[in-house]
Amino acid sequence: MVLERLGRFWEHTKGKLILYIPADIYKDSQFPFKPKEQVKITIEPSKKRMIVEKK
Repeated sequence: MVLERLGRFWEHTKGKLILYIPADIYKDSQFPFKPKEQVKITIEPSKKRMIVEKK
């Protein structure tokens, strides 16, 4: 089962962009990332998507 929820981007005062992931997504046992884990981010402008992968 794939969970799907809406998240948001927030601009931090120190010039960072933060992606808010709802708790029911990141607390799910299938969520692949841990806090502070480095990830690879790829932007595909032609498909208007961002891909986040384990490093």
